[in-house]
Amino acid sequence: MNQKTNKWMYMRAQQSRAYVTHFVSPERTLQPFYWNSVIAQNATHNPQNSVSLYKQMQALSIPPNNFTFPALLKACAALGHPRTTQQIHVHVTRRGLASDKFTVSALIDAYGKCGSASDANHVFDEIPQQAMDIVSWTSLVSALSSNGCISKAFEIFSRMKHSADPQCCKGDIVGLASLVSACTAAVDDGLNCLSFGQAVHALVVKHGFESNTRLSNSLVHMYSVCEAMADASKVFDGIMIELRDVVSWNTLISGFARNGEPERALQTFNEMKSMGPMAVATNRITMIALLKSCADLGCADTSRWIHNYIASHHSSLLSSNDIVVLTALIDMHSRCGNLEWAQKIFDKVEKKNVVCWSAMIAGYEQSFCPEEALFLFRRMLMEDCNEGIDIKPNVVTLLSVIAACSALGVSRPAKVIHKYVLATGLNTDARVASALVDMYGKCGDIELARQVFSETDDLSKTLISWSAMIGAEGLHGEGQRALNLLKEMRANGFRPNEVTYISVLSACSHAGLLEEGNSCFDSMEREDGISPTTKHYACMVDLLGRAGHLDEAYGLICSMAVEADLAVWGCLLAACHLHSNCKLGEVAEKEILSLDSHSVGHRVLLANMYEEAGRWDDVIRIRVELKRKGLRKIAGRSFIEIGNKVYSFLAEDRSHHESEMIYKELDALDEKVKDAVKYDRETNTEVEDIGSVITRCKYHSERLAIAFAFMISNRNSFSNKNCRRTNDYLAKETEAYPPIRITKNLRVCRDCHYYTKLFSKVTKRELIVRDAHRFHHFKDGLCSCGDYW
Repeated sequence: MNQKTNKWMYMRAQQSRAYVTHFVSPERTLQPFYWNSVIAQNATHNPQNSVSLYKQMQALSIPPNNFTFPALLKACAALGHPRTTQQIHVHVTRRGLASDKFTVSALIDAYGKCGSASDANHVFDEIPQQAMDIVSWTSLVSALSSNGCISKAFEIFSRMKHSADPQCCKGDIVGLASLVSACTAAVDDGLNCLSFGQAVHALVVKHGFESNTRLSNSLVHMYSVCEAMADASKVFDGIMIELRDVVSWNTLISGFARNGEPERALQTFNEMKSMGPMAVATNRITMIALLKSCADLGCADTSRWIHNYIASHHSSLLSSNDIVVLTALIDMHSRCGNLEWAQKIFDKVEKKNVVCWSAMIAGYEQSFCPEEALFLFRRMLMEDCNEGIDIKPNVVTLLSVIAACSALGVSRPAKVIHKYVLATGLNTDARVASALVDMYGKCGDIELARQVFSETDDLSKTLISWSAMIGAEGLHGEGQRALNLLKEMRANGFRPNEVTYISVLSACSHAGLLEEGNSCFDSMEREDGISPTTKHYACMVDLLGRAGHLDEAYGLICSMAVEADLAVWGCLLAACHLHSNCKLGEVAEKEILSLDSHSVGHRVLLANMYEEAGRWDDVIRIRVELKRKGLRKIAGRSFIEIGNKVYSFLAEDRSHHESEMIYKELDALDEKVKDAVKYDRETNTEVEDIGSVITRCKYHSERLAIAFAFMISNRNSFSNKNCRRTNDYLAKETEAYPPIRITKNLRVCRDCHYYTKLFSKVTKRELIVRDAHRFHHFKDGLCSCGDYW
């Protein structure tokens, strides 16, 4: 509460005291009218004063009457104190006013607003038949509706229509509005609110209230909350154009935004502006709904246009530091790819709350900037400590931070975040627990992922938790474990969904479990009624293709119930590259280019396949075409965690301040590896014939990361005096060293995969490499993938 509000309340209290001092003079002590008047004046804005005045009234033995209690009960409703209401109820009964229709209606309303629907119903049941009127009936309907007793509210409403009072038979707009609000509020209670809402709508039409704008607006909102936007649109269209107010438009726009129809929301906004003389002015609520719609749409140009519209038509929203609007702007710009705009707005926000911080952190995480997301999270914690502002991270914040750790694949920050989650007690949240399992799986700590999953209470485990653990096992090539988890999940009463099956089929693909994968794919629709999507087909094509069943994979694509997308054809092309099937690879190429003529990764993969087949004319053709269209391959980037810091390397990167030393280290390692093992590229092609390819692969990002990690570990282990590295040292056991952890944004190439195996054998170091497809655990010259990735 701000200083201005405090001052206003203090002045009101002083006025009340002055007023009481005035009329409690001897000549006025026996006049309840003045007491009733001041109690009524304070009932809404200063309800506690009304209760205090009533106590003074009792102390002075001034008898309350039928005008005292309605105002006093209004104050009780505003306070929301059921005990105070019960005490007043006793006084009402003692004064013999239990049959006064105004007092009884106020009492029912007060109980309803204090959360005591049963007491409200009890009061109504004791009303004499002759005292029942439309107000008392409506008060009970509202009391029941506001407390989630929808079925009972409908029962009372039905009884009201069959009562002897002719006014009740016609229905009441207040009661109908209460029922509509009840349907809206009880969506989360699992009731069939849509059927209730449609019944209320029928009553509205029957009693001729459809022309009431306020009631129609409530119906539009009710239908949108019940995810029935077609019905919401019909109600809105039924409102006369001249009767549509800003609430009408805002309710429909917000409904489209809530139900994932951002295009319709923007279209409705344009209609709202183009109504000519009858156009309704937009307001703050309009802008908030519009910002959410644009964020869901993800269009950078539209986001800039909306920002400019707000700046020109609602500049006060920006200058007044409206935290809700500014946070919505941050969310919109970050989700539309305008991170620079989002950051500028974020920096200017005064007194940022947890929602604002969470929006900016999520923006970086969703824009594939995990390092920036983690840095901002650290800033958030520091500002919470330094400024004394309560901006403690919540579940939403932590889900974004955990996702950032997952994207980076770094173990140390992941463990720090986990400790923070445990310290705040948020590990009991099922979403956070599932995210932690996924995080450790993607950070290479599969044992920790299993530990978190096993320590999660069985009652807290959800389908998402099981799917996350199955996915983590699959990512590490543990296909059989993933299948065992699927059986265990079923035994615990969970039925797999689409995401679960994607995880299981992917696990089978990574582990080469052809028979098991086919069995799962067949049972998906037969046992669980799940129709395969393109993602499921992509997993199966990948599984068949890796196993060498290329014709069967192609046949599956041709028989798909849905149209194959880039992912499906890409899996076939990768299999053709793996098994050097250029003929089928060309078929996949044509389909890929028909879907995306600017696809770069697939063209590069095709060029590599032609290169290994010695078809240099085709290699040149693809490279020339890429250059002509200005298309460039995504730069290979590797992240490596050393100590408390994450380092990033690009292919042929020289931006690091120790790049010269890194390159020297890599050259030295190459010589030692060549001396220990005869090095070739696992192909039939002679090394000297493709020297340019060897040169390019030599400085791939993961090799630079490996050299840097090796250099740092040696530097930390030996003094400068004894830093000379010998073959004896390389052969020495180094069990004290932790694994070298590397995360790569692309799939590891064959050359680097083979090189890393040799490195692990020669240096006796363990490496955990996560590429775009899976994890590789290198140790003693072997990889956990079994050279199947």
